Amino acid sequence: MKIGLFFGAGAEIGYGLPSGGKFAIDLFRQDVSQHKTALREQLRNINHLSPYAVDWLPQRYQTSRIHAFGKNEFTSLIESSIEYRKNEIIRRLNDFDTEADWAMQQLGIEKQALIVQFNNEMETAFGEELYAHAVRMNQILANEVQLFGSEFYSAILDVIKRGGDTANIQRYAAAFLQLLVGAHGQDLVQRLNQELFEAAPDDIPIFDDVTGMFKIEFSRAGMTALELLLEERHEFDTENGDVAELICAVAQQMLENIFTTVLDYQSLIDNHFRYIYSPKTEWAKFTKMVVFLRATREYIVQQLEGAGELPEQGYYHDLQQCEELGVEIEAVGTANYNNLVESISEQIGYDLPDVKHLNGGVKDYYNPYKNSVVTIDNADDVPKDQIHVPFILTQSGLKPLTSVDMSRRYVGLYDQYQGADAIIVIGYGFNIDDSHINGLFRQLIEEAGKHLYWISLATEGAAEHQKRNLVKRLRISSENRAKVTVIPVGAESRCIQDQNWLEHIVQNHQENGGAVA
Repeated sequence: MKIGLFFGAGAEIGYGLPSGGKFAIDLFRQDVSQHKTALREQLRNINHLSPYAVDWLPQRYQTSRIHAFGKNEFTSLIESSIEYRKNEIIRRLNDFDTEADWAMQQLGIEKQALIVQFNNEMETAFGEELYAHAVRMNQILANEVQLFGSEFYSAILDVIKRGGDTANIQRYAAAFLQLLVGAHGQDLVQRLNQELFEAAPDDIPIFDDVTGMFKIEFSRAGMTALELLLEERHEFDTENGDVAELICAVAQQMLENIFTTVLDYQSLIDNHFRYIYSPKTEWAKFTKMVVFLRATREYIVQQLEGAGELPEQGYYHDLQQCEELGVEIEAVGTANYNNLVESISEQIGYDLPDVKHLNGGVKDYYNPYKNSVVTIDNADDVPKDQIHVPFILTQSGLKPLTSVDMSRRYVGLYDQYQGADAIIVIGYGFNIDDSHINGLFRQLIEEAGKHLYWISLATEGAAEHQKRNLVKRLRISSENRAKVTVIPVGAESRCIQDQNWLEHIVQNHQENGGAVA
């Protein structure tokens, strides 16, 4: 059996690396001072008489201020996150107690111990009084809001009502409230703007002129939540602290968990990426992107270096079974930026085809002046006569994808996948901002007739439920729906019904006479 493989960030969580959402949060916590200094040094060393400096860079580029992303840009993070992920935000807040239980588990806090401490310190018992009837959201925004009927959010409000030093806990309570109102408000505004007139003549344009008049004040909706996340992580005493301390620790973890899922930085990058081509006219935005991309690359490299001794099991290690299972790997693609899959395959002595990094990687560098990509093993060898930026986050930069080198990667991987019996995708979410990759899989299914297996987490729902969502995301036609199979596995075991994901696919393939179910 010949297979094509594609890996996303979820394939590496078991190796101690962050998910895509945590990656986004950590990026904006970075101190970028050293990258500003390094860019300043490079600018000073560029030949100021060269056509590159004269025609492309602005006057006084050697001494002009170098900018970086700050709080002024963070509003677009909130706007994009609420606009595109509002349903997920509402779902998570409606399931607040489950989110709290998971956060306690992550922090090693025994729920019963927290309840006992709450009961000892407060006048009412934990969960005895809920705020479902005391707080009601305006029905124009939402008919059913479950947050105020939550035991844990009610406990937060009880601690605030008790008084004393509640500054921290009030910020967390307000953060959840802002997200709730922002998400429901965005839904309402979207409906108002799209359905302002229930009926209007198509041939009279004035009715189009007054649509889209309503908007959310995103500088307030969710801003407290983002500020709490982007500040240095607070250390709360979870062993000896009082109930307010414990609740703040849990609330902080919950907030990070929610944003790990919903934080969307596409809008921020989209608003700045194009200026990487015009430093002469938009120097501030140009330098912001250069500094951001360099800091991003360093973060990725440091995460791999700081992971310590990697576990000896995971999706990449599972590939050792290929030979005994009679599996031949035809092609490997990845949306990840690091070279972990290559490193592990080399350590265990398993040869892989050349891995295609479709989102770029830590060894790729982009020259916006020439729209060219170079792959260099040692960062010190990157050309210094012209500015090169780490080539990553390409879903927000379309022009790099038109470079010859990147076009070859996409077409080359597609051609290799055509030689496979099936394509297996692991840890990749098929998100809306990954349409440049999603289209490749859609074409493989609908035009090349390939079967796609998606290895997902069992905690995300039953296979059929996840398949419905995947077919929608990939926009697969109904006649090709049978070519998609979802395999929900345990996060730690990577197994379905006590069978490893790879064994399961091979057995499925054999039972169907070399075809796929």
